[in-house]
Amino acid sequence: MPGVILRRLLGGLLVLWVVHLATFAAMRALPGDAWADIAGDRALPPQAMAELRARYGADRPLIVQYGRDVLARLSLDFGHSLKLARGEPVGALLARAAPVSIGLGCGALLLGLAGGLWAGTLAARRRGRLADRAVLAGASLGVSVPDFVLGTALLVAFALALGWLPPGGLDSPWGLVLPVATLALPLAAAAARLVRASLGDELRAGYVRTARAKGAGEATVVVEHALRPAAGPLLAWVAQAAANVLTGSMAVETLFALPGLGFYFVAGAMQRDWPVVTGAALAYAALLVLFNLVADLLMAWLDPRTR
Repeated sequence: MPGVILRRLLGGLLVLWVVHLATFAAMRALPGDAWADIAGDRALPPQAMAELRARYGADRPLIVQYGRDVLARLSLDFGHSLKLARGEPVGALLARAAPVSIGLGCGALLLGLAGGLWAGTLAARRRGRLADRAVLAGASLGVSVPDFVLGTALLVAFALALGWLPPGGLDSPWGLVLPVATLALPLAAAAARLVRASLGDELRAGYVRTARAKGAGEATVVVEHALRPAAGPLLAWVAQAAANVLTGSMAVETLFALPGLGFYFVAGAMQRDWPVVTGAALAYAALLVLFNLVADLLMAWLDPRTR
C-alpha cells in the first residue's frame, strides 16, 4: 500500500507541473497586451507601466519568467491578483474560494452517488420491467444534457418562474440547492447505468443463487452478497466523476454566481489575470490528484488484486 501511495503522489506532482506549464504558456500566448488595461479605464504613463512590468518580472525573457514562477509556486507563493481583486494575494483568494467548490463538489458527489446507487439497484432487481426502462430512459437523458443547459433550465423553472429557490449566491443555504442538483443529476444518471450493469451481473452469479437457496432474504442477498463486489466499478468511476464535477463547476459556479475556484478561473481568464488563473488551475489539479488517490485506495481495499 505505501508503494501505491508513493507512485500516485509522484504521478500527481507530474500532473501539477504539466498543468502549471500549460497554463503559463496559454496565458502568455494570448494575443494583445495583458498589461494595457491594468489600471482600468485610465492609461498609465509609460514610466509607471515600465516600473510595473519590472516589479512583476514581465520585462524578463519568458524562460526567466517561467523559472521565477515555478520557484514561487514551490514556495506556495501564488502572487497577487492584477485585475480581478486588485492587489489581493491569490492565496487568500483561493482560500476563500476552495471551500465553496469543495462543498459544492462533495454535495453533488454524495447526492449523485446515493441517487445513482438507489436507481441502479432498483433497475437491476427489476430488469426488463417498467422501473428498469424508466431508469434507463432517465439515465440516458441525464448523461446527454450538458451542465450549463441543465443548470439554465433549473434556474428558469425553479428560481425565475416558480420562485421556490433563490437564483444562486451564498446569501442563503438554499442558494446551493440548484447548483448542487445541476452537478448531481448527471452523476446520478451515469452511476445508475453503471450500478445496473455491474449489480445485474452479480445477481446472476452462482454464489447469489446459493445464498437464495439457503433462505437469505432479498435485501440480505443484495446488500451483503452482491452489492460489495458490484461496487468496484462504481468506486473506480468516482475519480472520473470528481473530474466531471470539477470541470462542470466552472460553468455552474459562473451561472449561479458562486465565488468558487471555477468562478475565479473563468473571471480571471476573461480579464487575463494570470496569477489568479494559474493558482485556480493548480488548485483544481491538486483536488483531482487527491480524488484519484482516494479512489485508488478504496479500490485497493475492496479488491487486493488492484494493489
